[in-house]
Amino acid sequence: MSTDYITAERILFADLFDGRLKRFGVREHINELTSDTSRCLTDGRNYLWAYTVRNGTLSGLVRYAGNASSRILEAIADTFDTDIFSEYEPQYWGFDNQEQWDQAMDEMEKEDKAKFHADIIKYVMGEKNDLRPGTVGMTMADIAKNLVAENPELVSPDKKTELMAAIKQIYEADHVVKIRLDDKDIAAVRMAMTHEDDLPQS
Repeated sequence: MSTDYITAERILFADLFDGRLKRFGVREHINELTSDTSRCLTDGRNYLWAYTVRNGTLSGLVRYAGNASSRILEAIADTFDTDIFSEYEPQYWGFDNQEQWDQAMDEMEKEDKAKFHADIIKYVMGEKNDLRPGTVGMTMADIAKNLVAENPELVSPDKKTELMAAIKQIYEADHVVKIRLDDKDIAAVRMAMTHEDDLPQS
């Protein structure tokens, strides 16, 4: 598992490796993956990869699994007077706040649902669609086909909610495996999902 980061301010890729970060105990680590477009920073224990794609500007930072790179990120933020955002923050995706990001995600979800419904109707009617064999979407489309065979009115646009609810109910009853977790299982899942940067540092 990895986490991607971007800086709020433009930073030249080469400037990350000009020695300014040494006062924080951060230096370059060179190995077989080092190249003109990917270089690695370390604090002696943890690692953070930096990438560039054009114009010599830093395009992104990546923390790979097993690293708690917060010290390296803090050194970069301090040295270059910039905020750094992870892919779990709205600013990474170009939004000013969580509300804007949530709104955009809601709109995308509505568009995806509308397209999925349209593809299901096309499939039921024998028309070309974007559903792929072997996917959950195709399984649901087959359920829809059976439902429409029993009730042709379900292809009507005003029956969209009814059709999709019926598909979901049948799919979850016939194809979804539900597992009950006890407190110990839940604790293990939470630990596995914790980002290394969130763990206590020595």
